[in-house]
Amino acid sequence: MISNTITAIRIVLLIPLYYFLSRGPADAGWLALATFLLAGLTDVIDGRVARRLGEVSAFGAMLDLIGDQLLTLTTLLGLMASGAVAGPLIIAGLVLIARTVIVASLNEALPGRLNIKVSPMEKAKIAFNFLGFGLLMAPDIGLAIPAFGPGFGQHALGAACLWLSAALTVFNLSDYALRAHRAFAEDRRKSAEQAPTSSR
Repeated sequence: MISNTITAIRIVLLIPLYYFLSRGPADAGWLALATFLLAGLTDVIDGRVARRLGEVSAFGAMLDLIGDQLLTLTTLLGLMASGAVAGPLIIAGLVLIARTVIVASLNEALPGRLNIKVSPMEKAKIAFNFLGFGLLMAPDIGLAIPAFGPGFGQHALGAACLWLSAALTVFNLSDYALRAHRAFAEDRRKSAEQAPTSSR
């Protein structure tokens, strides 16, 4: 199917993406950014193509989810290898990675019951995520924002965007955890009601 082929292209792009990222912004920053944006574009296109051509399937959704998780993981590992993500900022990266694992696990345990939708907050998280990655991987163009303090430039702004994305991720995960808790409690209640009572 065409939509799955587009998703597969995103996964294949991860190989050159990691290579360019690991070389650092000064050597291959623009190539890394171009590859990252192309991979992100396939994430937008494959879903629309699937809906338009009637190619929506469980396999396609699973492949798309895997592609998204691998894109985030590859980008973070590449930025860590180059030193663009280091120190405390690694914590923000780990939060973003944990989010994909936790949500995938909850969806597997409670298929279709969490009612997870792309809310405005989720869209903001994604926007901060992509902006942060883009600013960190691109070569320094001399951007400076004196209002935030001396030395606050492009890469500092990128780091701030990742922290904002991680903060929104924690908030969203708290909401998902509450939904999962209610769903599991409902399952336990139903199991208790259906359990045969022992006779005396």
